Amino acid sequence: MVSNVFLQFGHSFLGKQKGTRSNNFRFSSRKKWAEPISQKMSINMNANFLKLLTHFRRHDLTNFKTEHDVLYKKALETGDHLEVTTHYYSVMSKVIDDYFGGNFHFVPPKFDGQPLEEALKSLHQHIAAKLELNENVHCLDIGCGIGGVMLDIADFGAKLTGVTIAPNEAEIGNEKFAALGLSNKCKIVAADCHKMPFEDSVFDVAYAIYSLKYIPNLEKVMEEIQRVLKPGGKFIVYDLIKTNDYDKDNQLHFETLHHLEYACGMPSLHTQSEIEKSASSSGMALIEQENLEETFGNRAFHYCFSASPFFMWLVTSPVIDHTIRLAEIMRILPAGFKQFNRTFLCGTVNSIVEGGRMGILSGADILVFEKTGKNNNF
Repeated sequence: MVSNVFLQFGHSFLGKQKGTRSNNFRFSSRKKWAEPISQKMSINMNANFLKLLTHFRRHDLTNFKTEHDVLYKKALETGDHLEVTTHYYSVMSKVIDDYFGGNFHFVPPKFDGQPLEEALKSLHQHIAAKLELNENVHCLDIGCGIGGVMLDIADFGAKLTGVTIAPNEAEIGNEKFAALGLSNKCKIVAADCHKMPFEDSVFDVAYAIYSLKYIPNLEKVMEEIQRVLKPGGKFIVYDLIKTNDYDKDNQLHFETLHHLEYACGMPSLHTQSEIEKSASSSGMALIEQENLEETFGNRAFHYCFSASPFFMWLVTSPVIDHTIRLAEIMRILPAGFKQFNRTFLCGTVNSIVEGGRMGILSGADILVFEKTGKNNNF
């Protein structure tokens, strides 16, 4: 009974966000055929949720949180979040791959009820179009994770190179590229974006989607991006940022965003002005900005969560906490899963939604920069 209830919770909690791949095809301009990706990447939510539970059974989640706390405290003291971020993704990469299609970022839907997966693919292709990707373009993905964005824009024909700090993400992504026959144009490199293993001026364009939030010192990363871009190359930023309405002295504001930063092993979130200033000082000028909430009828960037009152009840309900605790006692779930869920899963979702609702967190702005080759500060 408990296992059935918990499986239903898992199906509701994660399954409603997934959408379907049944109508997705990968078209090739060089071949007169279309390969249905759904045959290789279709999702059976019950089976995959069981797989996720099996995955978590191989982890000591109590120790995971203890280690996370130690590494996060160290990061605050040193200003270096590399270890805590890597630690976070050592577990969360699997969750993101199985339940969010390889992408843990968000976008306002074009219409009510649009599945998250479909909305994200539209976002990725919108960004690819802004960068004018084609077979003659070499594009860099900063903080690519397991390559979800790269998969969605592979049909543009560009050569795509991704950089992630987590070796396990590079392995997962490259294995997926190989399975789909995309290794000739899609590749992920495990490296630090503060010091990337590329020559100067080798990329035509670049983008960073929900990844700069992990960078404490933007200036160094912006300098690296500027270095590897060709003159006139464009760089797109799409990220979670603090708005001007954020008040560090407001306890609710602070606690909401601090939980998000802590859970994801992130430094303090950047403001748009900080992003613009660091890009400008590195030789890149802001040439275009688009707010997708305005473009798509003022729907919130966290719509995939907040549009469903039932889903938000699942995220915050004590009933679910008690069910999970009972599942721990019965050894259906490993010890520590309740705290793990409340901190790293549901807690993260709730922080994103509440931050957006309070107007202190934005996640739908596309910022387009261009390499000018000179410092743009006045």
